[in-house]
Amino acid sequence: MSAIGDEGLATATAGGRRLAPAGWVAAWGPVMVWAAFILSLSGDRFSDVHTEAWLSDIASALGISLPVVEVANFIVRKSAHFVEYAVLSVLTLRAMLVTWPQRRRRQLLVWAVLAAAVWASIDELHQYYFTLARMGTPKDVVLDTTGAVAGAVMGASYLSRRARRSTA
Repeated sequence: MSAIGDEGLATATAGGRRLAPAGWVAAWGPVMVWAAFILSLSGDRFSDVHTEAWLSDIASALGISLPVVEVANFIVRKSAHFVEYAVLSVLTLRAMLVTWPQRRRRQLLVWAVLAAAVWASIDELHQYYFTLARMGTPKDVVLDTTGAVAGAVMGASYLSRRARRSTA
């Protein structure tokens, strides 16, 4: 399964296999790091005003007009939301598959998306209550969750194709 090999990550117990501590770290560490990365991006330093200023500097050097910069800023910011949560759901799905291999993949896919949606809600609440230059919005939670669904479906599809190839 993915970059984490199954060997050495599980320990035998009377009732079956249990994930070893190193397996937990290997499975869930990337999820925690990525979630922290997302939270770091939701601070004032990465507000709309700041990213537009960065893009304006680049655009002025290239002779691009301000309305184009505003549209580009919107596209970059919303694409970032989508991709951040697509990656989060893929990492979460991967960790869940390693942690609970006996569970059905569809069930874990739903849980991975729900976990990403909860983190998106926490992230937007963080922006709303704890930043000066940002406003958390339900629309962004919907966009983030849409990215999470896309990421989890693509990840599950990839893993299914990979499993079929390895058994063939």
